[in-house]
Amino acid sequence: MGYTHYWYRPKEIRGHTMSDIVNDFMSIIPVLADIGVHLAGGDGAGEPEINVDMIKFNGVADCGHAKNSEISIPWPSKEAGGIAKYGENNKAENWFAGAVIDKRCCNGDCSYETFFFPRVIDKDFKQGHNKRKDLLFDFCKTAYRPYDLAVNVFLVIAKHRLRDNIIVSSDGEMVHWQEAMMYCQIHLGYGLEFELPKEGDE
Repeated sequence: MGYTHYWYRPKEIRGHTMSDIVNDFMSIIPVLADIGVHLAGGDGAGEPEINVDMIKFNGVADCGHAKNSEISIPWPSKEAGGIAKYGENNKAENWFAGAVIDKRCCNGDCSYETFFFPRVIDKDFKQGHNKRKDLLFDFCKTAYRPYDLAVNVFLVIAKHRLRDNIIVSSDGEMVHWQEAMMYCQIHLGYGLEFELPKEGDE
């Protein structure tokens, strides 16, 4: 349970396409860092792994933010966006499992689930799409931590580069993806065309 993004993608991505995805994502990482989105390795420590074989990152576990037990199993509010400033209280209300928040933030640990996107995945452990059997399922639960925005940006990039060969869906609505789309549009020249599938189209 928790705020999650989902995708179906090919088992293998061509090297030149993966290189384009990686180069585009790398160019936006400094922009994200400037607004408070800092990336670490898959376990929340060290450096992210970003190369033509894989993209693997998380938020920073030892982020230095104050502990906040109220931010439990967070979910974005209907108009949520942005990154909370240090010490900013942005809890809006509660949902049945935790807190509803207005901005991406953490509870004293900016890491959550590892985002992992290899060039080649192991089909034995992935389920296929109900309409596109050639596409395989994966997901990342971000709990609306700050690195959620990096996950969004990456998936907008992957959708642009892979076109119909990736299906991206989300627990969020289009409003929660606007920043990622805007950053991609400004810095890469594309992104505003990104759309989540309509109900029944996945």
